[in-house]
Amino acid sequence: MSIEIIKQQINKFVSHDTPEVIAIKGEWGVGKTYAWNTFLSDAQKENRVALKKYSYVSMFGINSLDAFKYAIFENVIDRELIGVGANVETFKQNTSSLLEKLTRKSFMIFKDVSVLKGITPAIESLSFLSLSQTLICIDDLERKGRALDIKDILGLISLLKEQRKCKFIILLNDGEDGLEEYSKYKEKVIDLEMLFAPTADECAEIAFQKNSYESNKLKELTPKLGIKNIRVLKKIEKLVDLSIPLASSYEQELRDQLIHSLVLFTYCHYCSKNVQDIPPLEFTTHLGYNFLGIGAAQDDNEEKKKWRSLLHSYNYNHTDSFDLVLAESIRAGYFIEEDFEREAEKKNGEIIASRSLGSFKESWNLYHETFDNNTDEVISGIYESFKKNTKYISTNDLNGTVTLFRQLGEDKKASEIIDIYIRERMDEKKSFDLASNNFFGDVIDPEIVHRFNDTYKELSTKESAKQVLERIAGKNGWNENDIVVLASTTTDEYYNLFKSLQGEHIYPYINTCLQFNRFVAPSDQHKEIAEKAIEALKKIAAESEINRLRVRKFGIDV
Repeated sequence: MSIEIIKQQINKFVSHDTPEVIAIKGEWGVGKTYAWNTFLSDAQKENRVALKKYSYVSMFGINSLDAFKYAIFENVIDRELIGVGANVETFKQNTSSLLEKLTRKSFMIFKDVSVLKGITPAIESLSFLSLSQTLICIDDLERKGRALDIKDILGLISLLKEQRKCKFIILLNDGEDGLEEYSKYKEKVIDLEMLFAPTADECAEIAFQKNSYESNKLKELTPKLGIKNIRVLKKIEKLVDLSIPLASSYEQELRDQLIHSLVLFTYCHYCSKNVQDIPPLEFTTHLGYNFLGIGAAQDDNEEKKKWRSLLHSYNYNHTDSFDLVLAESIRAGYFIEEDFEREAEKKNGEIIASRSLGSFKESWNLYHETFDNNTDEVISGIYESFKKNTKYISTNDLNGTVTLFRQLGEDKKASEIIDIYIRERMDEKKSFDLASNNFFGDVIDPEIVHRFNDTYKELSTKESAKQVLERIAGKNGWNENDIVVLASTTTDEYYNLFKSLQGEHIYPYINTCLQFNRFVAPSDQHKEIAEKAIEALKKIAAESEINRLRVRKFGIDV
């Protein structure tokens, strides 16, 4: 049954005071409660709710008929408060109104009792008797406590309908365990049962109510993945709302990628655990150029083939460093603004560059969008575009281009673009750090790996060991750069450094070098740093008796 029909039936139901019970059932998470609250709130704003009182009760954990009765009373509000909900004040009003109906003698009995839930069993009984001509929503029927039977719930609903002129709407999850009694007794109580089975487009219309560019994009994108779970849709909306202010100063293409990726990543993160056909977030964010048929062949089972098919149909073909920041924000539930801004700046620069006629992205269309026998045109187009846009090309894009060139027999041009990339990016040392930039593990071209490692080492060792130790001495933190510099320092250089130290720097500098040999599982570079430092100290110790004693303080006996 479409949402429009459901809405029409709800409007008809709330607009008259005839006692009636209707049930709306549907899959978990498709938005039954959300739709009911939305339609009821709309009806209240348009003054179309006939009964003056309303109560919403979730059956979750309710274990007795008395608790159920009292929950209805406790949550009663005036129809003007629909959309606001019950609170302490409405509860006080209900209880005060109840007390006013008692005799003066009864009132004197209870007047000193605080207005709290469960003040006395007598008040609880009287509270139930006070219920009449109330619109009541019963939600989560299948999640009631074990001690409470559904037949008793339905019996009480029937009683309130027949004797107290109340109207009920029951919301329940279709196919859940524990609803056998409902199926058995419903025909005696339920006047109308409707199946709530909205399409993904209808769920998007329910979830995204704002009149904005972002909401319209979400209405366009989420149905492509068939997302019907309102909770997931609202999580997507929340993440988009959090991120758009951070991206407000960037190009529209970046904001579009932001929304496109957040929709997919949120879907993968929250839904893949329960549905095998949905790829996990880890799989989705590790798509390299082999996803496009370039490089090593894919060793996929049937499950992964389905995942790739879904991603292709959503037009998601590649993960970049900006996407990785977005994926991490979904895992964390918030954005680390420094990381977001760093990658957004870089991505924004790529977008601006890609607008040029010979942009790198456009040049790859010669490969993607035809089956023409155009090898020379593909190589020439990508090569010329690469030279113009080197500053905006990622390590992964370089690897994909080099791999394609080699597979098409253009090894010379493959080496040329590696040269161009290194020459143009020499002022960006981090670009050559494969430990940080090889996101998907598919930067495997031997020449790239070799040249990058050499370049990174060359750029890293421009900082002296003394400069590194000045930063990290006495601290528990360092980076891979620091290790490269210290491991590249020779024994003689350590000797000269140690001999030059004076005052308070001697102990922290030397101990920092020696500590790398005290790790539980030191790497080869860690061992190299400590061994060279020890040899330098031994050389100093051999110079005089007093220096031998000084070196002994570091645990080195010559």
